[in-house]
Amino acid sequence: MVTSSATRWLACLVVCAALQAPTTGRARTASVRAAARDGTSDVVVVGSGIGGLSAAALLAKYGYSVTVCESHDRIGGCAHGFERRTAAGSFHFDSGPSLFSGCSAPSSNPLRQVLDAVGETPEWASYDEWVMYLPEGEFRTRSGDRAAFEAELRRLGGASAAADWRRLLAANEALAEVVGGVPPIALRADPGAAATALAPYAPKLDPALMARFGLELLTKGIDPSGPFSKVLEAADVPPTSLVYRWFDFLAFALSGLPVTETSAAAVSFMIREFFADGAVMDAPLGGSPAIADALARAVTSRGGEVLTRAHVDELVMEDGACVGCRLSDGSVRRAREAVVSNAPVWQTLNLVPAAARPTRLEGTCLDAERTPMTGSFLHLHVGFDAAGLPEDLGVHHIVVADWDEPIDARDNCVFVAIPSALDGGAAPGGHHALHAYLPATEPYADWAGLDRSSAEYKAKKEARAEVLWKAVERFIPDIRRRAVVSSIGTPLTHERFLRREGGTFGPAFKAGDRAFPGHKAPVDGLFCCGDSTFPGIGVPAVAGSGIAVAHAIAPVGKHLALLSEMRRAGTLA
Repeated sequence: MVTSSATRWLACLVVCAALQAPTTGRARTASVRAAARDGTSDVVVVGSGIGGLSAAALLAKYGYSVTVCESHDRIGGCAHGFERRTAAGSFHFDSGPSLFSGCSAPSSNPLRQVLDAVGETPEWASYDEWVMYLPEGEFRTRSGDRAAFEAELRRLGGASAAADWRRLLAANEALAEVVGGVPPIALRADPGAAATALAPYAPKLDPALMARFGLELLTKGIDPSGPFSKVLEAADVPPTSLVYRWFDFLAFALSGLPVTETSAAAVSFMIREFFADGAVMDAPLGGSPAIADALARAVTSRGGEVLTRAHVDELVMEDGACVGCRLSDGSVRRAREAVVSNAPVWQTLNLVPAAARPTRLEGTCLDAERTPMTGSFLHLHVGFDAAGLPEDLGVHHIVVADWDEPIDARDNCVFVAIPSALDGGAAPGGHHALHAYLPATEPYADWAGLDRSSAEYKAKKEARAEVLWKAVERFIPDIRRRAVVSSIGTPLTHERFLRREGGTFGPAFKAGDRAFPGHKAPVDGLFCCGDSTFPGIGVPAVAGSGIAVAHAIAPVGKHLALLSEMRRAGTLA
């Protein structure tokens, strides 16, 4: 018999990552509307982040009636966007994720598998390179080309870095076989996994690599749930190598934690996907809101509801079970089968009436007290004149200031995304839109208690944004003169619009120390998904959490039928 813990371990190997006719355009899905009053459906989902929408879309596909309740006036959670109108025209900005891969075609990315399962996707544009500005110089990172990556390592890090890279690939080979062996959409945490995941996919795993993986687990400590630094150590890659430093950066980009604290499964998955022959990076036309809209269509086209301005004040409890939620307007949305919370653990616990909270929460998806937080963000959104700039300006630019500082040190790493380099609808003609941000390194404590309307707050915003402006000036020296519109977002902004406690990126569980909790809450009828649950932070991971919740609710027969349908359609191996 396949136990729940064994299946969760297998899921960790597969989905820790960090990813009907296509549609374009920026108009909000027509059926996303203001909150209705009282109502009943099979499942109620609290929050419309990618995790909640993935669960909702799959459950709707499985034939359940679904209602999604979103507090904001738009869907998407951290993946929503906003618009700024100027005399030059409208600029469209993303508020959160900007780096996607494995989404423009069927792949092992959990998000793409959800989109394929429900028959909805935005239109994607693809590219294969981004630029990093490192202490050693400019590093052009190519996807789908291991030789090109090795050439850049050799150019900036010498022959030893190229040798380190080859040893790392060899050390990661067996782990990557295990990590990529089972599609995320096939996983479930009950005995049905024997039929959906193990029977069809376990025989396809390379026996020699599986034996090698077992040996490395025993002799070298390469544990999928442990830190990826163990893989680097097994490959004899020293911490001073450019290879070690680059994968320290990649781990941080995935989880908000350094390579010594990021799960080996997550980084191994990315190496397997990113460096596969011909792999590309993807940008959704319409930005990340287009992904949320596609998932919402999968719900509403099957009779479900996606409600905006529908803030949940509390969960409704009857006889010790969660049976729905009460909105701030007093209406009650009841659930016949289950309630799914896509809110972070800190908010979810607060939704459970105090009198109904279990006495033991440790290690569960309601364990807010013992869940550490990552840092917060500082954002800079700029719409600017593109006259005279190169046509191949590039979609992503990443600045790392100092390898001798921890990768997660304050101001050490700046991400810049320019989606308009691929998506002409993101900015008016002759212009670009960019989003620069400090990823999970801005201390919330430095901003807590400030009055957002005060002169002190405005001055602090301008002062702190200097690091972002200067990062952009690395490749657009006159960006400030070119700017048509700009706005600065702080941890208080992050907290306010994304409803993130302390403006956090998410839980800071260290690999090998404590695992992300599972999805079943210690309350009957209540499940949790999103970055507070297994497998963790990032778009692929939260989509994987939505898959897990859907398969904790839907029976194995429905699951098997979906997998057969996807195989017939050619979207699943």
